[in-house]
Amino acid sequence: MARTLDAATYVLPALGIGLAAVVLLGPGAQRMTTGVRVWGAPVVGSEALALRIEGVRRLYGADDPAAIPSIEVSAASAGAPLEGWTGSIDTDGIGEALLRAPDGLKDPVVVRIARDGEALLEEQVPLASSFPAEESALPGAGRAGALPGAAQGELRVRVMAPRGAMAAPFPEWVRVVVEAEDGTAVAGASVEASAVGADLAGQGSGPVEVTTSAHGTAELAIRPLSHAVELTVRATPLGGRMGVPGAQGSWEGRLPVIPGAIWLDPGGLRGERPALRLVSPAPRPRAYVSIGGARGRLLGAVVPLAPDGAGFFSGTLALPDGPARDAAGWAVVASDPYEQGAGTVAWPLAPAARPDPPRRVALLADGLPAAEARERARVSRARRAGLAVLGAAAAAQMLLLALRSRAARRRLEAHLAAASGGPGEDGAAGAPLSGEDRGRLLAAARAEPLLSVLALAALVGLSFATVAALATFR
Repeated sequence: MARTLDAATYVLPALGIGLAAVVLLGPGAQRMTTGVRVWGAPVVGSEALALRIEGVRRLYGADDPAAIPSIEVSAASAGAPLEGWTGSIDTDGIGEALLRAPDGLKDPVVVRIARDGEALLEEQVPLASSFPAEESALPGAGRAGALPGAAQGELRVRVMAPRGAMAAPFPEWVRVVVEAEDGTAVAGASVEASAVGADLAGQGSGPVEVTTSAHGTAELAIRPLSHAVELTVRATPLGGRMGVPGAQGSWEGRLPVIPGAIWLDPGGLRGERPALRLVSPAPRPRAYVSIGGARGRLLGAVVPLAPDGAGFFSGTLALPDGPARDAAGWAVVASDPYEQGAGTVAWPLAPAARPDPPRRVALLADGLPAAEARERARVSRARRAGLAVLGAAAAAQMLLLALRSRAARRRLEAHLAAASGGPGEDGAAGAPLSGEDRGRLLAAARAEPLLSVLALAALVGLSFATVAALATFR
C-alpha cells in the first residue's frame, strides 16, 4: 500500500498536467472559423434569386478567403420552398448560386446554406420593393444621356456616350447631336472633332470631320489612350443656318473614361449565341459579373481571365437561354466581388432603349458571427474539461499527500513510543521516560509533520492553479 501511494504521488501530477495540457492546447485552442456571407440585390417579384456567396476564414480578427468544395443552398419564399442549388466556393472564396422562383419572390425569404449537413447560415434576406427611380451611382448603363461640358454658339451641340462609360484603350462610339435654338435637328451639318488623349477614327487626335444625318446626329469612333480624355466638337451647317453664314456651335468636355475598368466587347453580344467577352487592360485572374434588369439581379458569374496574345487579359461568359437573358438590361463588371472598386462599370446589354438603373450587390446576410459563437462555445467546453482535469488531479494529489502524511505520522509515533519506553513496531521497549517528557516528545512529532503536509499541499494547489490561470490566456 505504501509503495502504491508513493508511486501515485509522483505520477499523478505529471499525468494530470499532461492531460490538461493536451486538452487545452488541442481541442481547447482557438481554431480558424469558417463561415459564409451572402451578397445580392433581390427584388420583390423577381423570378430568380441570384446570390453571391463568400466563404471566409477568420482567426483572431484576420479574414482570408475560404474554398469550400461542396455547399447546399436552399431557400423559401413566403414559406414556399424554392429549387435548391448545390455547388462549390472557389479558391478566391466566391461562389454564385441561382435559385429559380417561378412565382416571384415574396417576403419573407429565408436562405439556408449547409456544408456536409452542417448549417453555415440560416437567415432571412431583405427584398427591395423596386429599383430607385433616380440614376444609379454606377458608371455605365443608366448614364447614357448628354455628357456635361461647355457648349457655346447659335447651334446647340450635345455629346453622348451611348454605353455611358469607356475603358482605355478600347474603341467606343460617341454620338454628336446638333440642334437649332428651337430644338429642330440640323441635318447635313459639318462636325469637326479633335481630342486630347485619344485616337479619333484611327487618325490620331484629329481634327476629324463628319456630317450629321437627317436626324441631326453624327457618330465618332474614338479610342481612349489615357484616363483623362478631352473632346472638342465644332458644328457648322452647310451654307449657314437659315441662310445666315457663320452660324455655328461648339462643345468641349471630358469623356467618361473609367480608370481600371474591364471592357465589355459589344461585338460579342451580336448573333444567335450572345456572350460577354471581357477584356482587362491590367493583369487580373478573374472578373465578377452581375447580370440584371427591371427585376433586379438575375444571374451572377465569376469569369476567369487569361492572356489573349494582344497584351490584355480576356475571358468569355456565354449568356444562357431563358428568362434571365431575355430580361437582362445590364451587366455589372468588377474586379472585386463586392463591386465597390473604382473600376466597376455597368455595361448595357441592349443598344436600344435605356436600361433600368443597375445596383451593386449588397450584403444580405452574414454567417460569421454565428460561426464564431459556435467556435467560442466549443473552445469553452474543451477548456472547462481541461480545468476539471486539473482540479480533479489537484484534489487527488492533496488526498494522497494527506494519506502519506498520516501513515508517516503513525510510523514516527511508533518509533518515538519505542524510544520513550513504550512498545515500538517490533514490540521492543526502549529506555523509560517520564510521562511529561514522553507527552512533549509525541506532541512535537505530531505537529511538525502536519505543518509540512499542509505547506506541501498548498504548494501543489498553487501549482495547479497557476497552470489553470495560464490556460485562460489562450
